[in-house]
Amino acid sequence: MKFKPILGLLLLTAMLFTGCNAQYKHLNEAIRPELIENETSQSIPDVGIQTVIEESESKTVAVHYPTIGNDKVDALLKEFALNRVELFYQETANIQVANDENWPYELHIDYEIAYQTERHLSLVFREEKYLGGAQSVSALFTYNFNLDHSRQLMLRDVFKGSSAYLEIISQFIYDSLINQNSLGIPLDESWVVEGSTPLESNFKHFLIGDQGVTFLFEKYQLAPAFIGEPSILIPYDVFTAHIELKEIFLPAPSKAERILPDLTQTTIMNPVEGAVKKKIAITFEDGPHPFYTPLILDTLSSRNTLATFFILGNRAQDYPDLIERIAVDGHSIGNHSWSHPQMTRLSFDALNNQYERTQELVATITGSAPLIYRPPYGIYNENVISILKSPAVLWSIDPGDLVYKDSAYITNYVIDHAFDGAIILLRDTNAHTTQALSAIIDELTQLGYAFVTVEQLLGITEENASQYIRIFSRGFENK
Repeated sequence: MKFKPILGLLLLTAMLFTGCNAQYKHLNEAIRPELIENETSQSIPDVGIQTVIEESESKTVAVHYPTIGNDKVDALLKEFALNRVELFYQETANIQVANDENWPYELHIDYEIAYQTERHLSLVFREEKYLGGAQSVSALFTYNFNLDHSRQLMLRDVFKGSSAYLEIISQFIYDSLINQNSLGIPLDESWVVEGSTPLESNFKHFLIGDQGVTFLFEKYQLAPAFIGEPSILIPYDVFTAHIELKEIFLPAPSKAERILPDLTQTTIMNPVEGAVKKKIAITFEDGPHPFYTPLILDTLSSRNTLATFFILGNRAQDYPDLIERIAVDGHSIGNHSWSHPQMTRLSFDALNNQYERTQELVATITGSAPLIYRPPYGIYNENVISILKSPAVLWSIDPGDLVYKDSAYITNYVIDHAFDGAIILLRDTNAHTTQALSAIIDELTQLGYAFVTVEQLLGITEENASQYIRIFSRGFENK
């Protein structure tokens, strides 16, 4: 019986690589397979960030949620995320979309783990949803768990005795905002009083931590929208002076400092030196994925092929070893934002944050920041280009591997549309693209193509990147 898991893994790996080496058959006109319901990264369970990215002409979805290895907690968080996606589709199903210049509608959810120990987990989801009109709608969702019992904590679960904690919270919030002016802006006293009355519903967004309980408030709850979403930490000793706590909180364990390889000593492959060939760039986006990205890197390495990976910062944060490997293997890393929102809907600060957080993280992991970026969904405007001040890279060949889940179709489409200077769009987050990759490389090699990074294709270097602040979808003509 002990050999069954090992046998199953070997069979799965064999199936994947059998798919990778499927014989390419040229089609005069690519046949689109029947559409299949979009899969998510949940096909292969793992601990870390999970991502659902979906795209159509009228809707875009980018939802991120964590798995921590606790079955009950993971199931609840997955249910929350997929329920929000389902609600979004229900809300948009009956909206009249014809001639709507504000397409596409958008659902974007990211999360932050505020506190985690062996016994406790606290995290906050931030949702931005655009359903038409002038502005998007934001919402907060907080979760707190006792991991010993795999149980979600309500606010009342933290305290013993009566509901006196509600009065304590209410008074502390009032003193902080009105008497101490903690936000640095005079607020309407009646507004604060109404939004912080001692009711459980006013304090539904909270996060436990090692120092105290942090309360988060939605826009308009305590003040006008320009104040944003205030958060206020109430130390535990404020409560224990009056009531007893049910839960015992311990400081989160410190993380050992990561030791990174010396990337300056890395030898980078360059298969285009020598004979002049047609050049083409394979790009991947939305990763890294803990299962598929390593398989893709293995395939690229076995064929001495370079590629460009446009990574999401929040996924790179969970899988830094894969970012290291991409760099060490000689591939290029591009910025695909932190959490895959539609950039054209973001404020100046939010747009910069999506870009700069990813730049800084990649620089910390690899020693250098990306030179290029790809706007999520390929949606951009002049504002995005002028603010980010980096070369933006789209694509010229898109086999639709988010929609058409068939490795033969993906292979056929790419081969039939290949040309000198093309940029191929793929995702390193699913089985069908992983299975198609080796056939794509082998056939294009036979057709005389050399695989280069996007920077090599466009002639972008660290010294001249600032001269190429524009949108690219293919290599230069007559390069």
